[in-house]
Amino acid sequence: MPDAGINRRKACLATVADESPHSAETVGPVQLANRIERLRHAQRRLAGRSSDSILASIDTVVHEWLRADSPWRRSAEEALPPATGFSAEMIRVALPLQIEPLRAPNLRNLLDNEIGSAWRGTRPTGAPDLIAHVLPGNLAGLAAIPVALSLSLKSAALVKAASGDRIFPLLWARSIGEVDPELGACVAACYWPGGDRSCEEVAFAAADLVVASGEDASIEDIRARCRGRFIGHGHRFSFAVLTREVLSDEAKLEVAADALALDVALWDQRGCLSPQVCFIEGTFDEARRFGSRLAVAFARQARLLPPRRLSFEEQVAVRRFRDEAEWEKIAGRRRELFAPDRTLDWSIVVEDEARFRPTPLGRSLRVLPVADVGAIAAAVRPLRRFLQAAGIASTASRMKDIERIVIRAGVPHVALLGELQKPELSWRQGGRPRIADWIGVD
Repeated sequence: MPDAGINRRKACLATVADESPHSAETVGPVQLANRIERLRHAQRRLAGRSSDSILASIDTVVHEWLRADSPWRRSAEEALPPATGFSAEMIRVALPLQIEPLRAPNLRNLLDNEIGSAWRGTRPTGAPDLIAHVLPGNLAGLAAIPVALSLSLKSAALVKAASGDRIFPLLWARSIGEVDPELGACVAACYWPGGDRSCEEVAFAAADLVVASGEDASIEDIRARCRGRFIGHGHRFSFAVLTREVLSDEAKLEVAADALALDVALWDQRGCLSPQVCFIEGTFDEARRFGSRLAVAFARQARLLPPRRLSFEEQVAVRRFRDEAEWEKIAGRRRELFAPDRTLDWSIVVEDEARFRPTPLGRSLRVLPVADVGAIAAAVRPLRRFLQAAGIASTASRMKDIERIVIRAGVPHVALLGELQKPELSWRQGGRPRIADWIGVD
């Protein structure tokens, strides 16, 4: 049964969202059907538009959002913290990371690389007229990329906002409409409670393609009820790797600790690119020394990017994570816990077995020693199909070899440690292409 504290928190955030003038409107099936009809009508007008003009408009929208004095960004920075629970500092730092990749050159490169020249001068064969995007509520700003990519294909975008972020999708749609009214008419940001079958039946029946992200159970439920094409992105895990050369160099070790702390802190570890485990190429004692160094970096990030307030259920999970480490240490197993005494802002547990086990999030990390990087493949094998990314701290001479090891282990995305949360537009969620799937390109 859902925890009462969770329900109270969701109700509180929902009330804040309902009261915001920037919140996606709650719709019923009739309203939704009307919006879909308007989207289809507006989408037909894009047939005569040049693709370059569409990308130029998207580029202008991105430019307007990234300006220091942007009214759109200011509205988001004011409305998102109370509505989502993220700190104001987190929104200011992390939200631009969702928007920056959408500059016109990046969009052109992505289109060229995934579907060739088919998008230039004409509409790609197989491009859906209407794409319904069912967004998760774990992060803010997730509507930016799917909407921009839909429009780049001259497809209309119906965005089902999540209860965790009903603010950004509407602001993003409005900003597109202000820059380019014809393009803005092809985007609709709506909200209905998850599981509202009457609205979902309307949306799923009307869409030529449904793209959904979220928990695995929700994805499978939507998949079973879609009459047309469906693409789902479920839960994923990421991890970090530090090599022995980094551990033995004080300067490199400090840089790696700061980089890992940032990758964990951004979006409070709620995204699929957030590492939950760090493999250390060394001994338990070396991992413990790194844990001590890492604790300083985590504490610094907690001051720079204050954590979101945890729900009661999340607090219980973090306390259990800490308690288990303490109990196992008392039982004679090699464990070391690093955590602040008075808060649940972050937790680090150093273990002596290289077992990849997810954490309760909330900036919680397992540090696991391995004899060599090659042992990581066996450690992550039980969760292979759920792997998303690896952040690596290594010398340049070993980087390529380590990339090959983790890619063979099933990791679709590899980045330098500290860059996990700043992927290029071309990165593949779950190993799938960004848009080639949408039009059926192999």
